Amino acid sequence: MFKFVAVVAVSLLAMGSAQAADLIINEPIAQVAFTDAGFDWTGFYAGLNGAYASGQATAVGSVTGVTTSPSISGGLIGGTVGYNAQFDSFVLGVEGDVAWSGVTGSTACSANPIYDCRGTLDWLGTIKARAGVAVDSVLFFGTAGLAAGGTTTTVTPAAPGLTNNFSGVMTGWTVGAGVELAVTEAISIKAEYAYVDLGNLEAPAGTLSGGEATNLSAINHLAKVGVNFHF
Repeated sequence: MFKFVAVVAVSLLAMGSAQAADLIINEPIAQVAFTDAGFDWTGFYAGLNGAYASGQATAVGSVTGVTTSPSISGGLIGGTVGYNAQFDSFVLGVEGDVAWSGVTGSTACSANPIYDCRGTLDWLGTIKARAGVAVDSVLFFGTAGLAAGGTTTTVTPAAPGLTNNFSGVMTGWTVGAGVELAVTEAISIKAEYAYVDLGNLEAPAGTLSGGEATNLSAINHLAKVGVNFHF
């Protein structure tokens, strides 16, 4: 009898295990949903930009030290080319631009107030590095690099024995910051501030002054807007 009961018990346990196994449901492995990481800033771009500039031009006599500093202001319009590389949310790049300039200003010459001293920025170009943080379609960036500008300084009315004007290319540096917004996959708009220091340039004696050379310098603050087309 004991053997019979044992056999029945073992049989019942086996049947229970088989039924329990039948109840196990093989759930499908959950699939990870990969979503779009957002706008990709990597690639080449080109565009148009406009700016309003204000600043100071300075002329200093190399011997006397007499200084004339007219305030200058005006608009600029030009073109931009550049390249970005994105690493996660960080964006690094290089950008160059060149613009025609209407920035100018004048004041009475300090050495002789009957004369008018005028400084004009004819064109402005920069090449700079960009670094920023992208939040999807918005890029916050800073810039730093080199700047060059064509300048003309004029004294009126014409003083005898002088050319009364001097033109040359000044070179210096620029820093700035801004924000850029991608409105489509191919088009972005931006707003930017830039500080430009064009360094120093010497106008020889006989151009702006008869007895001494004149040291010229200029700084500008630029408020810029632009549109870029991405490739």
